[in-house]
Amino acid sequence: MRSMVIFVWMMAIFIFTCTASFHELISSGVVRFHWDGHPRFSEFLVPYHLNGRLLLQKLGHSVVFQILTHLLLIKFKSKSTALIISASFAALTEVLQLYFTRGGRIFDIGFDLVGVFIAIGMASLFWNNQSKPFNVNKKPFY
Repeated sequence: MRSMVIFVWMMAIFIFTCTASFHELISSGVVRFHWDGHPRFSEFLVPYHLNGRLLLQKLGHSVVFQILTHLLLIKFKSKSTALIISASFAALTEVLQLYFTRGGRIFDIGFDLVGVFIAIGMASLFWNNQSKPFNVNKKPFY
C-alpha cells in the first residue's frame, strides 16, 4: 500500500511539472503534454528573477518534495535511501520539463532539495528523540 501511495504521489508530481500549462491545470483541470524532441538545454542553467508569485511556486516545490521524502522515509526507514530517490526524482523531473516544453532549471532542483533536507532533518530529530529513553528520575530544569 505504501508503494502505491508513493507511486501516485510521484505521478502527481510528474503531471504537475510536465503538463504544458500549470495555470490551465490549476484553473480548469486541463492536462496537456507537448513533447519537444530537441529541447534547449542551455535553459537549464538560466537563473530566475524571483518575485512574490514565483517564490510561492518555489515554496510548492519544497513542500511537494518534503512530502515525497516523508513517504519514502516511512516506506524504507532509511534517510540515505529517501535522499537518493527524492534527489534523483527532483533532477529527473527538471530535465524532463525541458522535453515537455516547460522551463526546467537547476535552480528548481535546489528548491526541491530544500524540502528533501527539511524532511530528513525532521525525521532525524524525531528518530533521535524516539531512541532516547524517558528518565522518570531526572529533575526538570525549572
